[in-house]
Amino acid sequence: MSTTLDLLTDACVGLPHTARKMFGGHGFFAPNGGMFAGILSETEVMLKFVEGPARTELISIGGHPWVYEGQSKPMTMKEWIVVPESFFDDPERFASWAKRAHTQVPPKKVAAKKKDDVKKVAKKPASAPAKKPVAKKKRK
Repeated sequence: MSTTLDLLTDACVGLPHTARKMFGGHGFFAPNGGMFAGILSETEVMLKFVEGPARTELISIGGHPWVYEGQSKPMTMKEWIVVPESFFDDPERFASWAKRAHTQVPPKKVAAKKKDDVKKVAKKPASAPAKKPVAKKKRK
């Protein structure tokens, strides 16, 4: 996987990002937390594009949506486009597309907490002031 990692790293030079190992490959993240690129294998690199002209254009030049084998059927991740292998021989083109993906990536979604997920803390009743011991009166 070092070849595709080197190629993608070179394509992302100058783009503020972090990279980390994940799903048997690597993920590249923009400062907003959104993942914009990933390495699937020695021959597959994917870029993230939501519906729109860039995604359509990348598919028209040979990219295709990422498909992985789900539990019962193949699953298509339509926003993740596997780049054409020709990008590996054209560093400028690869860098241009990596920059487009980096620029357009939406920020990472933060999971909203459900009401049931939030633990309710019962208020403790205010404790009554301690009673002072009452001295017993002596009977005469």
